[in-house]
Amino acid sequence: MKVLIAVNEFKESLSSAEIGKIISDTLNNNYKNIITNTQVVADGGDGFLTLFEGFTNNKFRTVNAALQECDVNYLLNEERKEAVIEVAEVIGIKQLKDEQKDPFKTTTTGLGKLIVFLLEKGIEHFIIGLGGSATNDCGIGMLSELGIKFIDKKGNLCKCGISDLRKIDDIDIKNINSKLSKARFSIISDVSNPLIGKNGATYIFSKQKGLDENKFAEVDKYVENFSNKVNLATGKNNTFIEGSGAAGGLGYAFMSFCNATIESGSEFMINYLELEKIIRDVDVVITGEGKLDKQSYMGKAPIEIARIAKRFNKKVIFLAGSILDDELSELNEDDKKLIDASFSIQRKFMPLNIAMDKHISKQNLENTIVQIFNILEFNNG
Repeated sequence: MKVLIAVNEFKESLSSAEIGKIISDTLNNNYKNIITNTQVVADGGDGFLTLFEGFTNNKFRTVNAALQECDVNYLLNEERKEAVIEVAEVIGIKQLKDEQKDPFKTTTTGLGKLIVFLLEKGIEHFIIGLGGSATNDCGIGMLSELGIKFIDKKGNLCKCGISDLRKIDDIDIKNINSKLSKARFSIISDVSNPLIGKNGATYIFSKQKGLDENKFAEVDKYVENFSNKVNLATGKNNTFIEGSGAAGGLGYAFMSFCNATIESGSEFMINYLELEKIIRDVDVVITGEGKLDKQSYMGKAPIEIARIAKRFNKKVIFLAGSILDDELSELNEDDKKLIDASFSIQRKFMPLNIAMDKHISKQNLENTIVQIFNILEFNNG
């Protein structure tokens, strides 16, 4: 039996590479007739840098989403004048304590500082993975570093978080960084959501970044007002383009002010790793992520991998930390058929912080895989 292991990270617990190794080792140690192929899954969010070859890893001193100084990793190919940036690495939610998660304050400033540094080095092509951000500022922090001025009615500059975003009255693009004219941005998004509305950045993603649900309508209105001003200033309207709501509106910022194209993170990763060719040659695909819910079907890599697997009539096993059956029951029949069997790796009730402990997650993953493949081996005689 040939098995492809392509599981997204379990956020704040196990990376995609760690999960792949645990599953592969468990299968190889317990079953003689299984051949495993392990692929790292990163569709623009955490772990995006691990996909790439032909780059050198570098560090840069900047600030995180809470404006604390930090060292971040990025990839560089100076010969090709190309850089890869993982937004989660620079202004990611994973870097913040719970009390720091507040989209009214968190900012994309640190990302802007890194981009300016790379522009000065002569980088002309940026590949940027948008997932995992802690912000909902529509990129005003980043854009401010790039020379754009967002001004309130009193003439003050607006740079940080929703608190400043809601005050913006005018946009001055006269002093935008001149090096942007030679640069192009390939924006890799792990979601397809628009900027505003019930399916937009605020309603879908800001709760996990620390925004109270009773603030959703208010903040979405701030974002809509901002987008109206941007559309007027740039002559572009990217408000409802797929992916414009990624990373709290960073997708919208790049498309509106930079020479940027946006691409599905799943599609980019699948093509880069040539997963379709790999899937053709296996019997079973194991995929998954930390939570299986409706968001999983909004362009996330594990479900897109499942779509390819079903095209070639492969069996799909989905592993998750938690599974929201109530949400999944609302899916259409075609989507329901993408997964043959889904399993939560949790073996007993326990507090979330314990369940997410690497050692506990590893044990749970090993136990779940053994139970699944005991049945598969039994069925195979």
